[in-house]
Amino acid sequence: MKMLLIFVDADHAEDVGTLLDGSGVAGWSEIPTVLGRGSTGRKLGTRAFPGSSTLFFAAVAAADAERVIGDLRRLAADRGPEEGIRVYALDTQEVL
Repeated sequence: MKMLLIFVDADHAEDVGTLLDGSGVAGWSEIPTVLGRGSTGRKLGTRAFPGSSTLFFAAVAAADAERVIGDLRRLAADRGPEEGIRVYALDTQEVL
């Protein structure tokens, strides 16, 4: 299995949720407000550093992960770099 960690600008989070639903991902979780600093600068939800990111995570079968990642790549390409999608895939196993 793969754990997909998907970071996206909070203003575009709905697009990722819709994509995951449409890609047949059985279940996913969302942390709607993630603050921090990345390649585009700080997002701290303040006047000085406005904005935030949203984090989605989903455990998917390894065979399905490449398809979902491909869908996310197409979304990122369609929306351009300002959407700020970053995706990480980690090997994982269900233990309980």
